[in-house]
Amino acid sequence: MQIFLDNIVFTIQKAGGVSVYWYELLQGMCNAGLPVSFLNAGLNPGNIFERQLNYQQHPCIRESWIPPKYLRYLPLQYTLPHSAIFHAGYLRVSPQKNVLNIMTVHDFAHERRIATRFPRGLANTRQKAYGIKRADGIICISDSTRKELLHFFPDTDPSKLRVVYHGIADTFFPLDKTAPGTASLPAGINKPYILYVGGRDNYKNFAIALDTIALLPSAYMLVVAGGGPWHKQEKQLIAEKLPGRYLIAENVHPADLNTLYNHATCLLYPSCYEGFGFPPGEAMKAGCPVVTTNCTSMPEVVGNAGLLATEITARSFAEKILQLEDNSFRQEVIQAGIAQASLFTWEKSVRETIRFYKDCWNNKFAS
Repeated sequence: MQIFLDNIVFTIQKAGGVSVYWYELLQGMCNAGLPVSFLNAGLNPGNIFERQLNYQQHPCIRESWIPPKYLRYLPLQYTLPHSAIFHAGYLRVSPQKNVLNIMTVHDFAHERRIATRFPRGLANTRQKAYGIKRADGIICISDSTRKELLHFFPDTDPSKLRVVYHGIADTFFPLDKTAPGTASLPAGINKPYILYVGGRDNYKNFAIALDTIALLPSAYMLVVAGGGPWHKQEKQLIAEKLPGRYLIAENVHPADLNTLYNHATCLLYPSCYEGFGFPPGEAMKAGCPVVTTNCTSMPEVVGNAGLLATEITARSFAEKILQLEDNSFRQEVIQAGIAQASLFTWEKSVRETIRFYKDCWNNKFAS
């Protein structure tokens, strides 16, 4: 099996969950010693994950001179050898009938109309529909995503779908807080804090997170990590709702994020929609309790280890957080979270992906 992996996703993001997934998958494929070639490698030196890849050990192919910002929406323009495997980091497929198309579907936020607006949202939904129709095998990153695919595309053959969960990076782990030289928290964190990680747009329910902290005793503050640049309106909102009770950590290195997880009272993750959701898994692996919603993939990721709110309201989240003031209960939640997070490894994810390649290839090409 010749495997061709399309790295155009690195031109779409500087970071982000899809980039994490694709980077870990590439690393695993290379370490497995498989015959891998890369398409569209190194076209965006700004992606923090692509900068960590060593392309020297594998053939790298420039698919086309079409600019990546347009190429990302087109089917593969490069002719692959017969019976090759093509797997794209972002929704693309090859129009060739004599190759094996593998596609990864992360979520259906555009189909739900809760993500990017027109025209990008329309382009995404049409590209996804084309890929789902032509793909020989489709990886869904959660069972929630699999069910949504069959909801939005009911004519899809369920047998060509496979749930392959993401892994949680080993950069997240419990720290020995008593050991000398343990990483310190950023200046400005001077009281117990609730941690919020990642995007803040619409379905992430960031405003509800602010309302939640406002309901808690003033002894608690909010630390917001990552999620990209802040808009003026966001800064005004957090200043109005939590005056003197917040800290913004806009760009956070994974090691620093691990420190934040380790010292937080909990991670508050009020998102009502996720294909997988990395922060709850990262938090559990670092020994940080998770308060989140009982929506989409969240029950799959946190299992019985998370505190799941059945109502997406500030009061519901605040009640869950205050339960953690019982230290014995908190320790039970932490230990359950560490055990739950251990179920998600990149080694397992890569192994299951390779197995899926082989199953699909044998189904299509084996005589």
